[in-house]
Amino acid sequence: MSSLRTLAGSALIGAVLLPLAAGSPAAAVAGPGATDTALSFAVKIEVGDTLRACSGALLNRWWVVTAKACFDDGAGVVAGRPVQRTTATIGRLDLTTSAGAVRTIDKVVPHPDRNVVLARLSQEAPGIAVAPVGQTAPAAGEQLVAAGFGRTADTWVPRQLHTGQFTVDEVTGATFQVSGTGGAAVCRGDAGGPILRSVGGGYELVGLHHSATGAGCLAETATENRAVETRLDDITAWLTANTLVPNALQVSVTDTRVGVLRGDYGTQVKEGGLSTLWTQLLTDARQIEVADDRIGVLTRGGVAYAKEGATTAAFVNEYSGVQQMAVSGNRVGVLTDAGEALAKEGGLSTAWVPQYSDVKQIEVTDTRVGVLTRSGVLLVKEGTLRTNWIQQYTGVKQFALFGDRIGVVTESGAAMVKAGGLGAAWVPQLATGAEAVVLRDDRVGVLTSERVALVKEGALTATFVTEHTDVRHLDVSGDRVGVVRYDGEALVKSGGLSTLWTTVW
Repeated sequence: MSSLRTLAGSALIGAVLLPLAAGSPAAAVAGPGATDTALSFAVKIEVGDTLRACSGALLNRWWVVTAKACFDDGAGVVAGRPVQRTTATIGRLDLTTSAGAVRTIDKVVPHPDRNVVLARLSQEAPGIAVAPVGQTAPAAGEQLVAAGFGRTADTWVPRQLHTGQFTVDEVTGATFQVSGTGGAAVCRGDAGGPILRSVGGGYELVGLHHSATGAGCLAETATENRAVETRLDDITAWLTANTLVPNALQVSVTDTRVGVLRGDYGTQVKEGGLSTLWTQLLTDARQIEVADDRIGVLTRGGVAYAKEGATTAAFVNEYSGVQQMAVSGNRVGVLTDAGEALAKEGGLSTAWVPQYSDVKQIEVTDTRVGVLTRSGVLLVKEGTLRTNWIQQYTGVKQFALFGDRIGVVTESGAAMVKAGGLGAAWVPQLATGAEAVVLRDDRVGVLTSERVALVKEGALTATFVTEHTDVRHLDVSGDRVGVVRYDGEALVKSGGLSTLWTTVW
């Protein structure tokens, strides 16, 4: 009888197949290339620098399920950040296209006693079909569909999802055994890929590829075509409990207001103390900004709304087809999907003034407008909306404006800030590892690539204070610091940089 082997697939460098890591899972399904878009939940997982490749399935917009062995470097899998940098390609049946999304995996949660691990995406993957988990156990004789991105009968590293038909032979506790039909096989690189039940024109997830003989796969000599699959139907409670959507995605603070973009895309604001009640704003949003007495909300449909005065005031529809908005006490800026930057000043119903084209970020204050071009050039103007631009820096990936300060993060990860006129000198803040800079009053905040929130106040040469770790989003005001942690808590502190945090959401 042919022996079963685990299936995590090694990647290729040139034409040389690297050895399999100890305890690694299997590769791709040797069957026809998939074209059914109902299979868009299939995931290609790549671990390390060409170290391993596996398959998986998208459970919700934040979480992928795959085989635990995919992340095992020989010492087991521990909950938390993966040991190796890992990416997930989702919603892309043909890997040569740009469909779907590519995300970094920032957290893994292994099942205590099953070859199953949950992998959280660093950013959500919206608009992609998810795989519902079946509630019914597989039964002997049942016909199922297996999918994966692993090796096929004639290709080492396929660039397309493949599927095959399988028959359930036996169900034994936490696993079940299947046999391929019509030449279908589970191969190296398919580890953690889904085996599915066809239901009403779609699919439900029955299990994950665990191990296989490899018969029918390129360079394998086994003749008996069998595979073992890990059941999921009997651990749905564990899957649900560990794939929660984050409570919050963004926080925006002033000295008197806190705005939150929730994980369900709703927005809310509170005014006064940190324990006051929330005022609910708009749903289906992707950005919230609070500035002075104004609140801006950008919906996921690309509509920018703003209000001023009371938190209960009515919103004004400012612009459509928007990918980013900026708000100050006297100005509103929008960046359209086409890369056009526009700004208005005065009332919320004043006319828009075109600012610049081919832009990827816009920021406004009451006296300045800044745009970051798609080529990484930062331009800032001061005075009216029709004054000339002055180039500030090149090779920029993100910037911030407040008062007479400008902050940049370069493509190389350096953070710098200048204060005073547009021709003032830059003051280095962080040499490397910066992801984003925020400015408000006399405070500078930097979010690092290691998810650490750093804040300083006073002089630009002051020392940073480490405010929090595992941070997704950071904002500051003259008296407050707000963070959203990767696990979804929104925290705010008032007063000095060493005061205690309050969980606001």
